[in-house]
Amino acid sequence: MRGLVRREPENVVARWNPFREMEQFRREMDDLFSRFFDWRPTPLATPTEFEFTPALDVYETPDEFVVFVTAPGVSEKDLNVELSNGTLTVTGERKALIEGENVQAHYVSRMGGYGKFSVAYTLPAAIDENRVKAVYRNGVLEVRLPKAESAKPKTVKVELEK
Repeated sequence: MRGLVRREPENVVARWNPFREMEQFRREMDDLFSRFFDWRPTPLATPTEFEFTPALDVYETPDEFVVFVTAPGVSEKDLNVELSNGTLTVTGERKALIEGENVQAHYVSRMGGYGKFSVAYTLPAAIDENRVKAVYRNGVLEVRLPKAESAKPKTVKVELEK
């Protein structure tokens, strides 16, 4: 048996790549299923099936936690931010672009749809609740949560005896 070499059209020799074979197989199966089932995006019966969950990013510095909630299309008046027992909870609602009794959504792909949402994150350290600040601009909520003095890292200088 010769090595793993496959001859391509026009006598071009190329190394055998199993991933290329698998990709070709996947394309052929996709083609087969699309012809067999005539696939199209399925219309959904109710707009509540388009659920929206905003992205949540959490960063930590020595002095604070910074939380970003990405919620494009959500009005500031539809956002609620709460800090309770060390858990930050952001709730709100992203409304449909067109609403009405006789409106049926057939296909929605704009970043996850719409609807009520709630995201929560339990902070791993005590927070100074009196200094929490939140700003919402361009669809991104930024919440700054300063650590309580007791949660900040302490540097202790150790004197060595001579």
